[in-house]
Amino acid sequence: MKRLKMKYSKEKSKKNLKVLFFSTFVSAILLTVSTYAWLSSALNVKINFFQMEVASNSGLFISLDGVDFTDSVVISMDSIIMDLRETYPNHTNQWSYALWPVSTRGIPSPDHDKFEIFMGDLVRTRERNPNGTTKRLLNVIKADQNRAHPASYYVAFDIFLKNMTGSPYPDNLYFEESTMIDFREDTEDDIREAMHGIINSLRIGVVKVGSVPHNASIEEIQNVQCNNNCEMVIYEPNSTIHSPESIETAENYGITLVNGESIPTYAMIKEGDRLEHTSGHIGTGLPLDTEHFAYQHTITDFSQPIFQVPNAITKARVYIWVEGQDIDSLETLSRGTSLDVAVNFIKDLAGYEE
Repeated sequence: MKRLKMKYSKEKSKKNLKVLFFSTFVSAILLTVSTYAWLSSALNVKINFFQMEVASNSGLFISLDGVDFTDSVVISMDSIIMDLRETYPNHTNQWSYALWPVSTRGIPSPDHDKFEIFMGDLVRTRERNPNGTTKRLLNVIKADQNRAHPASYYVAFDIFLKNMTGSPYPDNLYFEESTMIDFREDTEDDIREAMHGIINSLRIGVVKVGSVPHNASIEEIQNVQCNNNCEMVIYEPNSTIHSPESIETAENYGITLVNGESIPTYAMIKEGDRLEHTSGHIGTGLPLDTEHFAYQHTITDFSQPIFQVPNAITKARVYIWVEGQDIDSLETLSRGTSLDVAVNFIKDLAGYEE
């Protein structure tokens, strides 16, 4: 993601972080899983509740179709698939009753309005890596996002934000500091310990596609194009947190994990067969396969704005997924647990301070 220059002091901007409050809550049930995970694992997270809110008294409204704007929307299979058949018939939203591990580096270029998502199978062999560990190979295909799908491996959907604050210049949009992924408060300690790897593997992604004037037609709003200006961000909530189970499993691959230190994620960028699962990780003895894998750039804090939002209608696309190439994406035996995800956005008044 390209960082935006801040033309005002941090102290001054914090006083103005009052215009936008954008909140997402997800409740999920983590089902029984086992051994080390990747794309074909038994790992899945069932989404039960997903809500997005904006503070309408700040002049910001949200819509799932670019037609009806309000201060909150509930995200479900009905709301992003079935209910849009008449008002937004050409949408390409993806719903998932169970999140399964996939991998993505985001958009491949500023002229793409969708993340490239890869999924596939983990092949176990009798071969050995250079460091003596058992070789794990991947057969990978790219997910089709050219049409809507109610039973995908991940969640992706378009949103439309109407900013009516009247700022003469674009304002800055941030992730608010309460954004988090965590267990539900009543989760037992032994389950937290056993299942912590899944939290460290979840990602939240957003693509800012483009903006049109308030008086644009519905067709223009829904069909905003990148025009080589699309921007993206991937938020990794727990980049430096590694559970004891993750550390132990990584050691079996020759990879040293230290709790409190981040380790690169090399996400999929191209389809292929019999690809090295741990390509590029220090300790495996495997060089990075740059044709099929690339470093996944993420943000891990909320100090910088993620996008600029003009006084207009802005189209964006939101992604929620389990990153299968994250070293913490492991499976453990469990009777199941629940997860809560909160995604909060705030917007300053930088447009008035130019």
